[in-house]
Amino acid sequence: MRHPTTRLLSALAFSAVVAAAPAAGGGTAAAQGAQPGPNVTVADIRQMVADARKEVETYNAAGAGRTGEHPAIAWHASIWRVHARAPQTDAGALAAIEAVRLLVRAELWDRAHAAVESLEVNDPAWRRLPSVIYEEAIARKNFEYATATLSRTAASTMTPPIKAAALVIIGRINRRQGDLAAATRVLAEARAAAPGTPQAEEADNLIYEIEHLTIGLPAPPVSGTPRNSRRPISLASFKGKPIVLVFWAST
Repeated sequence: MRHPTTRLLSALAFSAVVAAAPAAGGGTAAAQGAQPGPNVTVADIRQMVADARKEVETYNAAGAGRTGEHPAIAWHASIWRVHARAPQTDAGALAAIEAVRLLVRAELWDRAHAAVESLEVNDPAWRRLPSVIYEEAIARKNFEYATATLSRTAASTMTPPIKAAALVIIGRINRRQGDLAAATRVLAEARAAAPGTPQAEEADNLIYEIEHLTIGLPAPPVSGTPRNSRRPISLASFKGKPIVLVFWAST
């Protein structure tokens, strides 16, 4: 059986010999020399991302001894080529998402924005890309770019799940900033935009949290049967008494 790395390189049809040492201009030869072939899979992309993150960790750990270009730049270009060749595939969509995420986590904001803005508004990557844009906004403690970009995407796309995905993140931003009324309105719009989709379910769950689990609101009705008794109990029966609720689950 061939080693997984060998299979990955075959799938990507590398045109250069993979070397561990940095290549000229920064980044490894693996990142710079990758020429994606037609049969790249989601698993291949995940392996590339895992390799990229390891290299980034090594680069960051070097501290003051770091030399050359940030490896996220070369890896972004390599992974992005998969999207460029097959944007409508699952692997292509994941490639765009993870390529942008690499730049975001490397705090290469301008490069990340350029990649995002190059995407067509109906590109499948937009179904999950809003969460990456939100990740950047949280890291920078600035939500202006995220709100503007996602609002523009929601208004322009013709793909309901993409519109819903963008609106869900706008709703999260509004909630995070304390505007619960605006958050509820936007999330309701997201839910209506793509009924029956994971994005609509997420919006519905967030609306429930805002309406029933916001700090300061009365606790929602909780009832059940204790493990040591067959007699059902409800939270309401403890009204006026101190109580600690512990929620847990198992699989």
